[in-house]
Amino acid sequence: MDIYLILICSVSGYLLGSFSIARLVTRIAAPGTDLETVELPDRNTGGTFQLKTTGATTASMILGPKVGGLIGILDILKGAVPSLIVRLMFPDQPYFLFTGLAVVIGHVWPIYYRFRGGGGLSPALGTLLVLDPVGTLVSVILAFLIGMFLLKEISFIVMGGPILFIFWIAIRTGNWFYIITSIVLNIILFVAVIPDVAVHLRARKAGKTDLPTSMDSIPMGQMMKKMMQKMGMKTDKED
Repeated sequence: MDIYLILICSVSGYLLGSFSIARLVTRIAAPGTDLETVELPDRNTGGTFQLKTTGATTASMILGPKVGGLIGILDILKGAVPSLIVRLMFPDQPYFLFTGLAVVIGHVWPIYYRFRGGGGLSPALGTLLVLDPVGTLVSVILAFLIGMFLLKEISFIVMGGPILFIFWIAIRTGNWFYIITSIVLNIILFVAVIPDVAVHLRARKAGKTDLPTSMDSIPMGQMMKKMMQKMGMKTDKED
């Protein structure tokens, strides 16, 4: 591989990934709204805690689940389109993976917004779709089923797809470069959500909020909670 092409793909991918679709859509749909000040309310205690990531989930709290879903799709395309273009240009070399990883890094730590971005899941899925579309879809669906029926854990429903993809790509291809790239991608995603998880845990410890009421505040959480309730799963904290 050409080191100069790797640098070009990485730098251009990072600069593209740093562009915040959530901020742009919010600026158009709700002028004057600052996504960096969004807080999760607790209807029981009146407490709040402020999110650290700024992406489709944050925007959906203000603009609703439909607009949030649209932003999520656009973020997937943000990862998929440049990766696909590079793969078509260099079909025999994995330059597209450097592009995809850089897009995710830019999405999470954007240079244009003081390195405060989204969680990176959507552009990561876009990159994985270019690498192996069938494997990505199977992994996401399997993560949903495992999280919903076995683990009963919403975080695995959301984050489990990229994790399971590691096993898929390892078994299907045995390509160490693909495997290592998938592992690095998961590490980026986990590092990205650490700030929000830490804030959430501190808020719960202080009695300002809890998981069920936090789910009520996020459109995606509301949808997951309704599905869990229909399937007889417990979504409220025990007394």
